[in-house]
Amino acid sequence: MADIWSEALQGLEPRLDKQTFDMWLRPIRLASIEDDRLRLHAPNRFLKEWFETHYLALVLDEIEGRQGRRFGVELEIVEPAEPAKAPAASSTETSIAQSPAAQPTVTLRRGPEAPTGLHPRYRFDSFIKGASNELAASAAMAASDAPGTRFNPLFIYGGVGLGKTHLLHGIGHELHRKDPSLRIVYLSAEHFMNEFVTAVRNNQFDEFRARYRKDCDCLLIDDIQFIAGRDRTMDEFFHVFNALYEAGKQIVVTSDRVPADMPGMEARLTSRLNWGLVADVQPPDLETRIAIVQAKAERDGMELPAEVCLTIAELVRSNVRELEGALLRVTAFAQLRGVAIDKAFVESVLGKRRVDKTPITIEAVQKAVAGYYSVRISDLKGKRRHRGISRPRMVAMYLCRQLTDSSFPEIGMRFGGKDHSTVINACKRIAALQEDDEELRGAVESLRGQLAS
Repeated sequence: MADIWSEALQGLEPRLDKQTFDMWLRPIRLASIEDDRLRLHAPNRFLKEWFETHYLALVLDEIEGRQGRRFGVELEIVEPAEPAKAPAASSTETSIAQSPAAQPTVTLRRGPEAPTGLHPRYRFDSFIKGASNELAASAAMAASDAPGTRFNPLFIYGGVGLGKTHLLHGIGHELHRKDPSLRIVYLSAEHFMNEFVTAVRNNQFDEFRARYRKDCDCLLIDDIQFIAGRDRTMDEFFHVFNALYEAGKQIVVTSDRVPADMPGMEARLTSRLNWGLVADVQPPDLETRIAIVQAKAERDGMELPAEVCLTIAELVRSNVRELEGALLRVTAFAQLRGVAIDKAFVESVLGKRRVDKTPITIEAVQKAVAGYYSVRISDLKGKRRHRGISRPRMVAMYLCRQLTDSSFPEIGMRFGGKDHSTVINACKRIAALQEDDEELRGAVESLRGQLAS
């Protein structure tokens, strides 16, 4: 059993420097192999997370190259002293664990099974709400309070690492907590497509359709953009959507963009994804980033000075995953060097703070466009459709989307409460018109330069 693991480590050892290998790979132990699944032990949370992030894929690739098959992994935290105490333990779980043949009869979970695939850490109580995600978070909680009625379907979109999947899992956990009998199906769009392909290949349509159309009370689909351009998969998902929607079942979908911006997505499917609420998740603002760092530190049992949390939040602005990764990096280096974490140490690990220009705001864009076209800002926010007003309004919406971090719904709200689809259409129209209209292209570039200066 251990040969698989030791051979892989022996193959990797010459490719890594000795300090890296001894620090991050050598402490990981192989506990057992069950079918195609490796059970690994790490001595602490910090080493576990670092290994998972930086070296797990490398080790699995090495094993696959040697064994000719891919293994899954379960990585657990086991304190180094625990193996010495194991013989004295008398719990049912311990005695059964020493008897592999008896394992299939053991039930460790109490009560109804939680939905498959949901991460235990991704719950509403661990999600940090802020201005950048308030609409999506509130809608997710409302959908779990009254599934199939309010916000159905719920479509959540945004960039990588901003919390879409966290909210999706949170809905599943909350629905299960309130009604364990609900049949909740969570999976990625890629997994949905793979299951569909397998059903086609093995002529198992009835089982596939029963799983998603009849035996499902809530469907949670991650990264729906993956099925765009896959005609048969889109067609099947269209019928699954219709069956669940007509039966009053809750549907929640996430994506990295709005439905209208997905190349290859069928118009009829795009229309249905827009039936309910479309909510976006934006990069977190400073206050939210500070709260995320504090929550992560508290969850991991660390006490960080407020100045340290502020410094990390100021240096890492992109998304939640990078924030948590930055915190892990800082604490890892501090433990390795045996030093206290302060502002200077954080900057030495993550790099000095950048001096950024004042961000461009929607108000600044509206003011610049109104001045360029000699119209009033109130006209840009109004409902008049005269070309002398509608063209500047579309240009302003286009520039807001290009030059600010604001979402389509937010831009629409700041232009007199217009729907996000109006903003999307305006952006598409201005982008298309610039290809042939030199005057418009010149106006947009002039305004862009004025706002950037």
